[in-house]
Amino acid sequence: MIVSSQLPFAPLVLDASGVRHLYVRDTADCPLPDGCGAVMPEIWTVVSDATVMADAREGEVLLRSVTALLERLAGRLARERVGLRLYGAGGASFLSRVAIVADAAGLATGEVLLAPPRDTARRVVCVHCDTLNDGVQADTVRCLGCGTTLFVREHYSRGLGAYMGVGEPEILLQAMEAAARHG
Repeated sequence: MIVSSQLPFAPLVLDASGVRHLYVRDTADCPLPDGCGAVMPEIWTVVSDATVMADAREGEVLLRSVTALLERLAGRLARERVGLRLYGAGGASFLSRVAIVADAAGLATGEVLLAPPRDTARRVVCVHCDTLNDGVQADTVRCLGCGTTLFVREHYSRGLGAYMGVGEPEILLQAMEAAARHG
């Protein structure tokens, strides 16, 4: 059996075996899971507007930031019982962070359903200085912490919610070049 650290992305379909359903999304344009109708999930949406204050309107909780949503989610999951199905939709970085909160709360794989990310931006951790680099869309990125050009690997850390970035630290490259010149 192969165990993968990758997140299990799949089109969202309401899981009828769930007793309670919570759908979190980072923008209002993420569609509801298929199968909603007779059973509607509780919906939490990030609305980047400074005037929004965890306001419930028409069955939807609006939160002003991803951080506010994740903090509220952690509190909710700490009090939850068996039977909840958590659905997530949005960008790759948002889904990674939702998965971290769900993992920390002890939700099982089948209880967390994540839609395919709507963007390719990833979070990358530098293995040299541990800096998290958000919004990475290419196969390489210059680390914000140590300046190393990182090659983004497909190895994903569920604990960090990030892909591994590996490169030769700039100081090492400079030393190698100097050694080569001085032979």
